[in-house]
Amino acid sequence: MMKYIEKAQEPETLRSWFDNQYGKRLGCDYYDDFHGDIKREVKDSLLREQGFICCYTGILIDANTSHVEHLKPYSIYRDQKNYEDVNYFNLVAAYPGSNYDAQNDEVNPVRKKRKKNSHKCPFGAHARDNWYEPHNFVTPLHRDCETRFKFYDSGKVEATNHQDSAAQKTIEKLVLNHQRLIDLRRIAIDEALFPLDIELDASDIQKIANGLYSQKDAEGKFPQFCFVIEQVAKQHDLDVL
Repeated sequence: MMKYIEKAQEPETLRSWFDNQYGKRLGCDYYDDFHGDIKREVKDSLLREQGFICCYTGILIDANTSHVEHLKPYSIYRDQKNYEDVNYFNLVAAYPGSNYDAQNDEVNPVRKKRKKNSHKCPFGAHARDNWYEPHNFVTPLHRDCETRFKFYDSGKVEATNHQDSAAQKTIEKLVLNHQRLIDLRRIAIDEALFPLDIELDASDIQKIANGLYSQKDAEGKFPQFCFVIEQVAKQHDLDVL
């Protein structure tokens, strides 16, 4: 479902800002107290950290097509006043951006009459909304997150272990088998592993399975759905063997 994110140190501007809050620390609020320049630097840091792919879906993102997501939702901790609102280790970058419109979005187009909530994406962070069950939520900060989900050529995903209720619940709450997301994954798999203009041999598949798609490009970006493509390649590599 997701690629493991190894969190780096928070940006210096965030650390300096927090250190200067003194007695106001317990009342820090991401939306009310963060200055625009701090928010931009935090988002830029998250994007670079994640190789510019969405923390939940693997969709390629940038500053305009993403938002800063709180793993433990703002609605839960805003009254607890325990630093988590501005804790860098609770922040990730997720698709889509604040100006998302389902009718005009090339990644997730909706060819229907405009709806009241057309600014909501039907999968990923928007679908999750304020859901938070720590023991049932597999996040990209879990080191084993990449192995707990199994992808198929079709683009569908399921829990690797059918007894893994947390993985199943995460797929359900993030709507990771939404048809549009399935289609996007299938297209990426087909382009990488079954291109129309060339037939990959066993050695090509093996290179992809062994980490070719885990390499960032010159701009620090991972290929879209890189972890999905690699996993499917590993399955085909085993079939060849």
